[in-house]
Amino acid sequence: MTFQAAIQQNSYPMPYPKDKDMETARNLMVDDQLRPSEITNLSLLSAMRELPRECCVMPDQQSVAYADITLPLSQGRVLPQPLLTARLIQAVMPVEKARVLVVGAATGYTAALFAALGANVTALESNTRLAEQGQNFCLQEALNVSWVIAPLNEGATDHAPYDVIYFDGAILHFPAFCAAQLSASGTMAGVMASPNKLAKAFVAMREPESASSFIVTNLFETQLPLLPDLAAPITFEF
Repeated sequence: MTFQAAIQQNSYPMPYPKDKDMETARNLMVDDQLRPSEITNLSLLSAMRELPRECCVMPDQQSVAYADITLPLSQGRVLPQPLLTARLIQAVMPVEKARVLVVGAATGYTAALFAALGANVTALESNTRLAEQGQNFCLQEALNVSWVIAPLNEGATDHAPYDVIYFDGAILHFPAFCAAQLSASGTMAGVMASPNKLAKAFVAMREPESASSFIVTNLFETQLPLLPDLAAPITFEF
């Protein structure tokens, strides 16, 4: 059975095949892309050596699953390049036992990385096809991930408040739900887009004594498509 046929029939091969070439590619990704770019956290590097990223891409992209590129999924969604993901996750560590919300979890790779680092992860996804692939992936690789299929601009109230809210795609502003669902000492991370300017990876925390204002630290310039549902003008409800 092909990987795509397994997706359509909701029946993934059990377990995923451990391809030696893919194992070699994972190690090259870590040693040639991540470590020379100051990804130094050993737990994160170990997780990225182990998780089969090729199972989180489309079947025709598996041969380049570990390349230093952003890969298309479907309907404008992407799997960000490994280095971008690693730099953002490292920026919010440590996350062991933290409650993490991954917004736009897609096929589950980033959610599984957080889970491998000991976080309690909620994966929020609005695209049912991508979520199905991600759920099946996490059933085999990251059992401590709970999936919520809902619009991305609503967040996920059942497991809030979150110590980390991670946007696995670009946003134009912080969604209104962040004010209620981020813990008082929590951190957000992702990529902030801006009209006519380069997007910037960021981390953000609440301003002291503020419910809806955040202190943003820009990390580096990058590019990433916008997440769906998050481009409307922001409104707050209290």
